[in-house]
Amino acid sequence: MQDISKHPIFQALQKIIHDAADVIMDIYQRADLGIEQKPDDSPVTAADLAAHKVILAGLQALTPDIPVLSEESSEERQVTFEERSKWPVLWIVDPLDGTKEFIKRNGEFSINIALVENGAPILGVVYIPTTTEGYFGVTKVWQGLPVGAFKWQGDEYESINVREPREPIIAMTSRSHGPALPASLKNKLKQSYEQVRELPKGSSIKGCRIAEGIADLHLRRGPTSEWDTAAQQAIIEAAGGMLVTPDGKPFRYNQRETLLNGHFFVSGAELAPYVMNWYLENEEEE
Repeated sequence: MQDISKHPIFQALQKIIHDAADVIMDIYQRADLGIEQKPDDSPVTAADLAAHKVILAGLQALTPDIPVLSEESSEERQVTFEERSKWPVLWIVDPLDGTKEFIKRNGEFSINIALVENGAPILGVVYIPTTTEGYFGVTKVWQGLPVGAFKWQGDEYESINVREPREPIIAMTSRSHGPALPASLKNKLKQSYEQVRELPKGSSIKGCRIAEGIADLHLRRGPTSEWDTAAQQAIIEAAGGMLVTPDGKPFRYNQRETLLNGHFFVSGAELAPYVMNWYLENEEEE
């Protein structure tokens, strides 16, 4: 724990993400959030773009030889798959995950930074500007950073791990996207756990709550992009959990022309069979 928190790479990433949070919160306090619509009709704000610039500059200074793929990169220059397919290592960034929550001013948005090597997320940082909670996970030793996951808030640091399922099962649900936990999955869980409760949250906060052991499950059906999941996947895996496809395979990144993800779920090993079996039983509906 102490070794990670004092490691120069972590400290540099922490500064980058704190600086991005500062510009986000400055805009968050304004009456005009600078809202525009992207070509895909999703919203983007002045905070998305300002945080992107801060993170891009910080990562380029920290690791000038590692390219950066950001959600807002397309605002400057579209990176083709032919170009990025030649990147064995890259940063994948969402400068403001949960833009809809930012616009609603409910505080449930985050900053996501992931390092991906040969398709696998090996390092992830997620920070929640409104609560000053930060999460850091390493799945493979890199630049002397040991494997593990921890949370920080201010000067307080603690190791985190997914928990064993207990009553009540806490299922994280999306605040703005998709339906609640399907009744058929809830009934399957209730075969072993009498109480199943739902807790809605925005952005990557859902996965981080599972990584720190205060929730058990998140099911996502519907579109997300690689920058939405890469950082939290590294943290979840480092904490002993999984972010996987319906058949239990972990996501791999920068491997396809599309940057869109398919369905996935987040859990510990004990609950995974319930979800995978539920998918098999309901695959015709998917």
